[in-house]
Amino acid sequence: MARKPNLETLCGLIFLVGIACLFMLTNGSTKDRSLHNYSKDVRKILGEDERMTDSEQRKHDRFTKDQSLTALSSSTVEADRQRISILQQRKARLKEQCALIKEHHQVQDVALDPPEQLIVNEEYRIIYCNVPKVACTNWKTIFLELGGFSEFNTSREAHLGANKKGRLYLDYLHKYNVSQRRFMLQNYTKFVFVRHPFNRVLSAFRDKLAPNISVFFRNEDRKGTWISQYGQRIIDRYRGKAEADRVNSNWKQQYDLTFTEFIRFLVDPGIQSHNKHWDDIHSICKPCDINYDVIGKYETMSDDADFVLRLANIDPKIKFPKPHPSHVTNSSDGSLADTVYKGVPKSLMYKLAMLYAADFKLFGYDADPYLQI
Repeated sequence: MARKPNLETLCGLIFLVGIACLFMLTNGSTKDRSLHNYSKDVRKILGEDERMTDSEQRKHDRFTKDQSLTALSSSTVEADRQRISILQQRKARLKEQCALIKEHHQVQDVALDPPEQLIVNEEYRIIYCNVPKVACTNWKTIFLELGGFSEFNTSREAHLGANKKGRLYLDYLHKYNVSQRRFMLQNYTKFVFVRHPFNRVLSAFRDKLAPNISVFFRNEDRKGTWISQYGQRIIDRYRGKAEADRVNSNWKQQYDLTFTEFIRFLVDPGIQSHNKHWDDIHSICKPCDINYDVIGKYETMSDDADFVLRLANIDPKIKFPKPHPSHVTNSSDGSLADTVYKGVPKSLMYKLAMLYAADFKLFGYDADPYLQI
């Protein structure tokens, strides 16, 4: 028959259990401190005070709740700290340049009249300024997935892409009432992605108006809306009605708008050339009136996008789509841009630089390499 454990044995077991519990509690508190310190580092980019408001506490709780220690590897933390440093520099530059602009520009209350490009996700408390030609389709794909609309199709909408689905299903700040807008602008994480103005202009031309490769030529079932609304109008203005009629007679064969003509159109003071696909980001997203927490760049899209997704505590299974290198709108950087802009007269290039002067200054881009080609 087994002997009953004596008092000394029981005391020994209790002691060992106590040591084990103490170790577990200590280890757990260390992990909690690691998570807390990490989230404090992340909050630096938000410019948040050490004292948390209720809203900030909810951000912190949501961030720490689901983060596993595997996501906090030393390499991830170090990479994020480097990213935070870069993003802080971008914010500092923006603040400095906005201060100069505000000498001649009164700050606007965005809650009263918000830009129409601000997309909202209430669950993750994020606001994104949707800038065309800066991977905006990919960001709308992310927002559709977050809202549960990525797989939602009806017979009428099954063929629609992310842009049209976005207009149907996504939430936009201007559709909320003023008090809701104000709360969201003060408490949600706000981000915008920017791009070198000249590369963005070239991307817009290639996607919407370039002969043979623009949307009308890539999609046989598309009407030539862009060409009729802008292309034909540009040719009419700079070549005359006879040339515009020639093009109109057979767009597939006759349409031959040049990039230089498109630049003339953009800088022409005698014509209204506004369109969100090539308007400056300063006008579209109001970065001097909205305190964006993250200013991402097209040129560092992969790292910046991944950081934003982690910052919003979005499921790691949701990945930012990688651009296809051969897509027409992804090929307007580097050597191609150098080649195309080389054919534009310098007088037009200087006017184009002036047209996008605010974007160059606010976001730290340089026009000189193109002006010196």
